[in-house]
Amino acid sequence: MKYFELSLLAGVLLFSACSNDTVSVDDGNAVSHSTSLFVATDRHESGSGNNLAASLQMIVSNFDVVAPTTVLLGGDYVGGRYDMTPVFSVNDIKAEVFRSLDSNETDLLLTYGSHDQEAVEGYGAFFSGPKREEGYYIYGISYVQMAFATDSAVKAEIELYAEQQLETDSLEKSEMKIDISSGKPKLARGYNGIDTLDAFGRSAESATARFTAWVKTLKDHAPIVMMSHLPMHANREDNAGGKTWFKAIREAAKSHDIIFFYGHNHTLDEMGDTTEASRYLLVAGDSLKVQGEGSAKKYALNFTYANAGYLKLGWSTLLTFDDVDGDRRHDRVTLRRYSLFGADDQNFGSTDKENPYVLELKK
Repeated sequence: MKYFELSLLAGVLLFSACSNDTVSVDDGNAVSHSTSLFVATDRHESGSGNNLAASLQMIVSNFDVVAPTTVLLGGDYVGGRYDMTPVFSVNDIKAEVFRSLDSNETDLLLTYGSHDQEAVEGYGAFFSGPKREEGYYIYGISYVQMAFATDSAVKAEIELYAEQQLETDSLEKSEMKIDISSGKPKLARGYNGIDTLDAFGRSAESATARFTAWVKTLKDHAPIVMMSHLPMHANREDNAGGKTWFKAIREAAKSHDIIFFYGHNHTLDEMGDTTEASRYLLVAGDSLKVQGEGSAKKYALNFTYANAGYLKLGWSTLLTFDDVDGDRRHDRVTLRRYSLFGADDQNFGSTDKENPYVLELKK
């Protein structure tokens, strides 16, 4: 099912009875209401060989946390080096999530990554755009909306793919070009992702226009949690829409506390790229080198920028929102990063941010 909410009654913040009421905290204050959100990306497996179910079970078995009522996953649920876009069903993901959480009380949202092309349910199974949760909003960004800066660039890539596919299909197998590095036939260039017809935009250009228009409809200042498979920061040069999104989010952050989550770059971590871990949690006042169309520039942040946690490496994150004073508005959010395999989790990567990290909500 597609989780579009085109019309949001923004003045009302919903607090469900399934979340915890009156939870004690370390500073001696009583929390009137708490609700949690689980985030992660890059499952990259199917069946029993992945870490999604185990990661959730590890968290919900901990009596010191508020169990999540929303699960937000950031793309690339399957696929790997030898089969980049295998056929799969999102029902496998649902089964893993609802092994630990009640399906009647849990909102499961799946944003789209480029490995997810062959989902048997089609693009309707994926989430993008806005959705209201318990006292906060979620906003999903599809792969194409961050990968490309403009709609015209996406159009050109779609046309290029079609041209290359025709050329490839016309070749006899004996004539097909071979990629020397892998010994496999070269794939058609361009882009043919199923997210190109997303109703919330087909590139950063149109998607940020819709995001900005939505933010302007909001009558409250509730926090916004955003999920994009692709990051905004400069490293792999495959996210030309980063600068466009950064500017739109920077403007929205003047009236809302925003937490932006990303994934995708796990391969760099696996290859020993130490720069990636230095961006695992950045907050207002920190700086970020943002990728644009053919260029990158450093900016100061006025929102929170964080890695969601690569499931294939055993990482995930739990956000817990607290209403401390009982006014039915969240006052703070705690980010807790979890390692399934007992890796060092004292800090968020190589940042100076201790784990868990408490963000005081200002807006």
